[in-house]
Amino acid sequence: MTFAQAVRAPQARRVQHRPHRQAVPHRRAASHQAATRVRGASWEIRSFFLVSGVIVSCFLLVLLYLAQATAVSAAGYEAQRLAAQRDELRRQNALLVIESARLDSPARVETEAQRLGLVRAATIGVVVPEAVAATR
Repeated sequence: MTFAQAVRAPQARRVQHRPHRQAVPHRRAASHQAATRVRGASWEIRSFFLVSGVIVSCFLLVLLYLAQATAVSAAGYEAQRLAAQRDELRRQNALLVIESARLDSPARVETEAQRLGLVRAATIGVVVPEAVAATR
């Protein structure tokens, strides 16, 4: 049932169930009957809106729950991915530390120097800064 049908339904029922008019209606009885009809119709409309509101609220709560569950799941996958990336970077860092230590070893430096034809210097000459300044 659509909203328009629900609003029109009490009016249609009132028209169908209208009692026959008496020759001389009493004022109080007529006004009481009209008020009863209006109260009945307004109760139906109020209950329709109440039920519609409850249904919409439940739907929104379910959507909110699904959004939160999806966000938590996505955050979990992201955390797993970042932990795996961190572990890989730590492994690469350990390999690079080992490689650096191997390349910096004095034995390897000496072997590489000999391969290139370099020899150790017998003496190391040191130039005093004052001597350089005096020759200028």
